[in-house]
Amino acid sequence: MNPRNQFASDPHLPRYHFTAPQGWLNDPNGLIHWQGEYHLFYQFNPHGAFWGAMHWGHAVSTDLVHWTDLPIALAPDMPYDRAGVFSGCAIIHDGKPVIMYTGVNSPHQLPCVAYADDTLRSFTKAPQNPVISAPPDNLVEDFRDHSMWRDGEWWYQILGSGDGTHAVAPLFRSKDLLSWEYLGRMIESEDAVLEKIYECPDFFASNNQHVFITSPLPMRRVIWMSGAFDGRKFVPSQRNMVDEGMSFYAPQSFSDANGRRIMIGWCQEQRHDSSSRAAGWQGVMTLPRIIALDDAGALTFTVAPEVANLEGSTITHGRDLSVSQAQTALAHVAGDSLVIHARIAAHGDAKTTLVLRHDPQSGEQTTVTWDRGNNELICDMAQSSLNQNTSHDCYRTALHASVADELELHIYVDHSIIEIYAGAYTVCTLRVYPTHAANRYQITSSGDVSINELIVRQMA
Repeated sequence: MNPRNQFASDPHLPRYHFTAPQGWLNDPNGLIHWQGEYHLFYQFNPHGAFWGAMHWGHAVSTDLVHWTDLPIALAPDMPYDRAGVFSGCAIIHDGKPVIMYTGVNSPHQLPCVAYADDTLRSFTKAPQNPVISAPPDNLVEDFRDHSMWRDGEWWYQILGSGDGTHAVAPLFRSKDLLSWEYLGRMIESEDAVLEKIYECPDFFASNNQHVFITSPLPMRRVIWMSGAFDGRKFVPSQRNMVDEGMSFYAPQSFSDANGRRIMIGWCQEQRHDSSSRAAGWQGVMTLPRIIALDDAGALTFTVAPEVANLEGSTITHGRDLSVSQAQTALAHVAGDSLVIHARIAAHGDAKTTLVLRHDPQSGEQTTVTWDRGNNELICDMAQSSLNQNTSHDCYRTALHASVADELELHIYVDHSIIEIYAGAYTVCTLRVYPTHAANRYQITSSGDVSINELIVRQMA
């Protein structure tokens, strides 16, 4: 029996976002487009919905949105990785796919190599593992997670680490992936309180600049920095959040055959661990996002166009509506697996609120508010669930100046996950766990507001 079938009636299990067949899922790993297939590897505990000895789960897709489960790719079965096969990346070296991962033999966390066959379905760990014998430069034992790129005959990689005070991304180079030369600290944090370890670093070029993305500890949020890289040092000139939600963590990005930079992130549960263990599953992947720097060096986010392939029948579609007309249209909408596309016009100090996952009887609801006067997005989960052992956070974030008098929203509702795209620069991902059906939707406003377009569609 397909292990996924046991969760078919779970009201909180997402249906069109990727989840593991069972058990625990966290960081996306080894994202790569190879021979017409997208490969998603991920941190996986097949033995239960809790963090344990990490394996690499594996799924494949031809369109980025419909995924097929494959057997476990890597297991903790060698002396140097018996405590876990931690996060890493996939590259093409000498025409063959290769995985760089972190092997853990507690307390040691060291880089390891696994060679794949041409189909990326069979894997052989290198006999030379680990290929870096110890952290250099007084770095601590947190020495894990890999981002790699090629320049000429050299492969370069950074890892996530720290020196006990500041987060550090050490830089290495190699020609054969087995012998690595340490080149120094590519970047180290200036925040000795919130940034002590750079987890899951991701580094790439975009629009004549470079981008560094990381999930620092103990901050536990994801930040991006853009700036200049001279081959040894990265000097950031801008920084901001990748996602405003607390559940979003450890994203990884890759370039596909079309030259697009695609990001997928891990969405942690925001409920008590005992609930996830009882449910038998834990962790969700976000929808794929296209990311790129604009001319000013700010990171932009767009839902991958392939996600439109998941859209089904149209529930409502209207243009040039008053708020009351939009509310009438939304009164006919019911569901927990849908997408809302809206273009809202507002002036002055107007405010507009979309009410999601609403249950009239219990009062459960999640709200998304555009405060035009303060150019702010407010995502509020204060009433999202009567279960007090779930998150009831409220996230407020300044919107990009380009929003001006019209905000374009794309809101993807999938049971316990909601992804909110507000313009091209802001994404907020939420996890909500209503105790009732909570499948109704509303819109309210104050001030000068109109709805230029409103589309609601079912999602497959």
